Amino acid sequence: MKNKRKIRLSGAMTLEASIALPLFIFFFLNIMSAISIIQIQSDMEAVLHQTGSELMQLAFDINTGKEVVLGGGTDEAGLAEAGALSLYASKSVRNSLEDRLKNSMVMDGAEDLNFLSSKIMQGDDIIDIVVDYKVHPVVKLVGFTGFGVESRFYGHAWTGYDISGGLQTDLTEEEMVYVTEHGTVFHRDVNCTHLKSSARSVAFSGLSGERNADRGRYYPCEYCGNNISGGNVFVTTYGNRYHGRIDCPGLKRKIYTIPISEAGGRGPCSSCG
Repeated sequence: MKNKRKIRLSGAMTLEASIALPLFIFFFLNIMSAISIIQIQSDMEAVLHQTGSELMQLAFDINTGKEVVLGGGTDEAGLAEAGALSLYASKSVRNSLEDRLKNSMVMDGAEDLNFLSSKIMQGDDIIDIVVDYKVHPVVKLVGFTGFGVESRFYGHAWTGYDISGGLQTDLTEEEMVYVTEHGTVFHRDVNCTHLKSSARSVAFSGLSGERNADRGRYYPCEYCGNNISGGNVFVTTYGNRYHGRIDCPGLKRKIYTIPISEAGGRGPCSSCG
């Protein structure tokens, strides 16, 4: 009886092993396949980035009318530039990955790479390299022999940037001037003495007799001058406000650079205007 039980137990273990071992091997091989596919995708992205960066530089030469060397030959700039760059991109990627894709998960290796969705310098300065290809698992299943994968590089050719947005205006012709937050004049020289704040202390009781360098009166500061009734206040040589605190924000002069057309009602500075 004991021998029969041992035989039955041994037979059950053999049956379980015959089922579990193939399943383990199957799942292990497919996990390795997934890792291999991810590695191929990483290599593809690296090559696309390298090729796209090279095309960005070549596009600059083409845009400036220079001769460009593509694949060992010389093409005159301006002759079918989009088609030439697209052909160069596909050949460059295939050549870089040819050895890597042999006997890989990619069906038909480098020859299977499809670049039909790429758009390079087609009416704009965009370089969009799109590669479609199919990969297959190590163990092919019925109805699941492969699936599509896409890699992509998207960049802007080095052809400059039009800050005017296509408008026919030359912003460099307009004069730039300097103004302060509360100033009533504009300045042509950033080192103008009127732009330098130099506060001095005066008695509030004698403020009515004080004048700034432009012979203007002093008025209360909108930040700290409305509730002053005595003591000393602070004024500047070219400002028109008096302040109750030396650390008042109104004493911290902010200088802005603006086009002269935005000076508004400000007149020219008597010193540098």
